[in-house]
Amino acid sequence: MLLTMQSKTAAHHKLEALIATGRATAGNVVDHVMNNQPSDRLARASDLEFQTNTETPAITVVYPDKGALEGKVEQKLHRNALTQMAQTSELPLKFMDALQHTTAPWGRELLAHNLNTVFHNRMPKSRYLLRSLGGELRGFLSDRYRRLDSRPIVEAFATAVQRKGALPYAGYVTDTKVAIQAIMPEVYEPIPGEMVAYGLSLENSDFGNGALSVRAYLLRIWCSNLAITQEEMRQVHLGKRLDDSMLYSNRTYELDAKTTVSALRDVIDGQLDADALKRRMEAIRHANDQAVEPQQAKETFRKLLQKGESEAAAQAFESQDTYNLPAGNTNWRLSNAISWIAGQVTDAERKLDLMKIAGEVLPKAS
Repeated sequence: MLLTMQSKTAAHHKLEALIATGRATAGNVVDHVMNNQPSDRLARASDLEFQTNTETPAITVVYPDKGALEGKVEQKLHRNALTQMAQTSELPLKFMDALQHTTAPWGRELLAHNLNTVFHNRMPKSRYLLRSLGGELRGFLSDRYRRLDSRPIVEAFATAVQRKGALPYAGYVTDTKVAIQAIMPEVYEPIPGEMVAYGLSLENSDFGNGALSVRAYLLRIWCSNLAITQEEMRQVHLGKRLDDSMLYSNRTYELDAKTTVSALRDVIDGQLDADALKRRMEAIRHANDQAVEPQQAKETFRKLLQKGESEAAAQAFESQDTYNLPAGNTNWRLSNAISWIAGQVTDAERKLDLMKIAGEVLPKAS
């Protein structure tokens, strides 16, 4: 009993330190969202002019803007927008990437020519929502894209989780996506010796790089392994077709935000309660009861992870390490092997993907 009390005390101290460290990154997400809202314009395919530019190694796009001095703007293309153009035009993304990144100017000239040819001739009347930030086109989207203002959503998430006793834990910002996590400042022991914490993760993209999503997550305190479990709320960015009056009117925008905020609060209230917590702890116990042989683990890693990640996860799973990973050849250890790899990744978007994979291999909470 004394050992258990000492372990829980140590786990509490570790959790407090993790929360203190992560609070700043969560604050950075809030600051980024509040201070970096995208600019929106509608343009027809026939109005788009793709060009090479001697001042940048990437091609640029010129399109109409009534508010600009010359009636148009020129912007660099972010790869996310280029990926969306590939999907729309059916030009192979690998081919487009190769032309974009060739050292010779003819590659970018050929890419610009191909894009102009396809958009001007194959789909000249199609309209697109162009979302930009800092002089860079980051989203090339359907004119049915449902814009969700991230500011009230992030603010509502922060307020609602704090009302339930959760604290900011971590945050991630990429060029096209943000994620913010909140954690309950309590230590739970679903399995003897296994100290975990529980929280919620909000993820959204203003540029078509994923839906608005809320997921629960489990944090193994000793090693900070984090697995993002099943989705509890998902809103895809698909709405009514935009026209100019809708695009520049805030009424629909504000109504959508209010509806989303209301749904978000309901999800948070339902997920940060005693019943939800009990279900999560039962899922961990179930995962710990599921035996997984090393060969089976290797096959799972090969299916779900990239080659280097798969090899590293298999090595961790088969190691004698019982500090960074739970003991035993179990599904709980398998999940932690993936989340352990996530902790070594520096790219924020890949880190989030790996955390979600770690959660997907766990049993679903009933």
